[in-house]
Amino acid sequence: MATKTDKTADKPKSDTPKKKAAKNYDKPELREKLKEEITAGDKGGKPGQWSARKAQLLTHEYEKAGGGYLDDKRTESQQHLSTWTKEEWQTSDGKPADREGGTTRYLPKEAWDELSPAEKKATNAKKQAGSKEGKQFVDNTAKAKSARKKAEK
Repeated sequence: MATKTDKTADKPKSDTPKKKAAKNYDKPELREKLKEEITAGDKGGKPGQWSARKAQLLTHEYEKAGGGYLDDKRTESQQHLSTWTKEEWQTSDGKPADREGGTTRYLPKEAWDELSPAEKKATNAKKQAGSKEGKQFVDNTAKAKSARKKAEK
């Protein structure tokens, strides 16, 4: 009887995300070094946690340090980051999300504009409660989820 390893022995192994990423950049070692530094820092999220904001910071720092791209075509995650940036994701009050009472919600500016003050308070409270429990990802309230979908470009 063939084992699972027998069936996959002849299949080529797919690249790991790190190897795939390295193929997109002309200075992958520089990018990886910067990514480690940014991930370890507290700007754009908690130390050790990756976030879209940290990805923005990485892009900025990589390009500022002279890093470039091997292909004009962006990867799917690079395209998502570009979309996220254009949507102007922010907190309801425009201040940093990490606060003493826990992390507040990030949503596109248009989504915040759709929500009433009570709805903003509810989704922020839900996010803060989850972050106090150590959760990085906390579901939106139904109203905030709907506003976010409506704001997608």
